[in-house]
Amino acid sequence: MDDKQNNNKIVFSVTIGELQQEAIRHIGRKLTDKELYTAMKGVEAGLSFDIETVLKTAIEEAIE
Repeated sequence: MDDKQNNNKIVFSVTIGELQQEAIRHIGRKLTDKELYTAMKGVEAGLSFDIETVLKTAIEEAIE
């Protein structure tokens, strides 16, 4: 894989389908549009929180 392809590769993602499957597993139903919007914001905030520490740790573990 060349550098350009590597630079555009997604490292982690969560699809709406995956989020809805987790909702079904946890609450027994899919989320409404309003609930889905709120959940998406929560996932985004959670994954963004202190991402620098996560990336730094991943890089440090990779070079050990």
